[in-house]
Amino acid sequence: KNDPWVSYDHREMAKLEEADPRWKVKDLGDAGKNVNGWHWTENDCLPWFKQKFEDQFNGDDNKVLLEEVAGGSGLKGELICYKLETCTGEAHINRRKGNKVMVIYEMEVKIKWKSTVRDAAGEEVSSSKGNYNIPCLDTVDEIDEFEIGVKFNKDNDATTLANTFAKKQGEPKVRAMIVETIKTLQSEAGVGQKIPKEGSNTPSPATAVAPAAAPAAPKPAPAAPKPAPAAPKP
Repeated sequence: KNDPWVSYDHREMAKLEEADPRWKVKDLGDAGKNVNGWHWTENDCLPWFKQKFEDQFNGDDNKVLLEEVAGGSGLKGELICYKLETCTGEAHINRRKGNKVMVIYEMEVKIKWKSTVRDAAGEEVSSSKGNYNIPCLDTVDEIDEFEIGVKFNKDNDATTLANTFAKKQGEPKVRAMIVETIKTLQSEAGVGQKIPKEGSNTPSPATAVAPAAAPAAPKPAPAAPKPAPAAPKP
C-alpha cells in the first residue's frame, strides 16, 4: 500500500463530479426514440385515401369526369361520379431500418356514377345511374389489377347506351384515377427512396430523423506520477 513505485492517482477518475459525460445514462426524450427510423413504425393512411377519393369522385352535374364519343356515329357520352359511397378497410405506411418503406392497404370502395349519351344535336338518347364496386383494393395484386364491378340501377332499352358507356369507357377511367392516387401516396411516403448518409447534400425524406450530436470530448488523462525517490546510500 505504501510502495513508492505505485501511483494511485487513477482513483481520482472515479469521482462523480469528474466523470466523463459518456459514462452517464441520459434521457434523450423524443430524439432518442427510434433513432434514424431503425425500428418498425406504422402510420394510418386510410383517412388520406378517403380524402383523395372524395376529391376525385364527389362531384355534381357540372363536374364531368369523362366525355367522349360513345357507341354509334354522332353519339357522345359523359360520365359523372357524384358520390364516394364507401371507403373502408385498412391502409398503412410502414417504415423499417430507416429507408425501407411500404404502403400496405386492403380497402373496399364504392362510387356512385351517372352516365348520359346524347346525339349530334345534343338531345339525350340514353341515361342511367349505378355504382362502381371495388370489393378488394389491396397490395396483394399488381397496382392496377383489381376488380371493378359495374352495377346498373336499371338495365333496359332506354339505359343500354349509357350503361355500356359507363362500363366500357368509364370503368378504365376510374381505374386509372385510383392507380394514380396510389402512386401519389407511394411517392409522398418515400417508397423506393433511401435516406442519404450523413454529410450528403441530398435532402432526406420528411420522416428521417436527424443524427444525434456527437458526445463531448473526454477530459485529458491525469499527469504521469512523479518518479520514486532515489535509494539511500550504503
